[in-house]
Amino acid sequence: MLNPYLTNEAKLLFAKTFHDMAAPLGALTLCIDDIKKALPESGDLIETSIETLFQRIAYWRLMLTGGDQSPSYSDAANVMRSMAKLKSVELIFLPAEDYQGNYIRLILGLVLLGIESLPRGGKIAIDADAGILTVSGEKCFILKELQEIFDQKVEVPTSRHALGMLICEWAKACKASISFEHTPTSLIFRLQ
Repeated sequence: MLNPYLTNEAKLLFAKTFHDMAAPLGALTLCIDDIKKALPESGDLIETSIETLFQRIAYWRLMLTGGDQSPSYSDAANVMRSMAKLKSVELIFLPAEDYQGNYIRLILGLVLLGIESLPRGGKIAIDADAGILTVSGEKCFILKELQEIFDQKVEVPTSRHALGMLICEWAKACKASISFEHTPTSLIFRLQ
């Protein structure tokens, strides 16, 4: 498992890598009107793809960089809303204290899992004070790799296990355990 407290060098490497990934996307965004003129059938798809990648970079940047006091809950909420909007997922934030650091990284990870579990869109209610995330939609599934992580049955970790492994490490850093309930239309994460 990964160490929940990334070294300063690792955080700098992630920050530089994310910056290097975002720079060419920024250049493409500046040229999107020209791209749409040159490729009318593909222009909107390219623009949507660039926006999706930008949002994913922002999400991962917030989860993997910064110090013990970051990210703040309000910074994380903005990134969560942007990512959820791309996937037609409505986020509902119940009133909560302004948490920060690893607890927010844990919430970010769980929300990302929730977004990925809703292929047709839906809703995610976040109760940070109670440590409960409720994911609901017309169809809600749980990734096989996530199930393997929670069941502790990972034989050979792959990149698809990475987020689940990070979530488990952040939970340990917060001295919390994660339980979940799953039905075909809902997924409820509880932190204890």
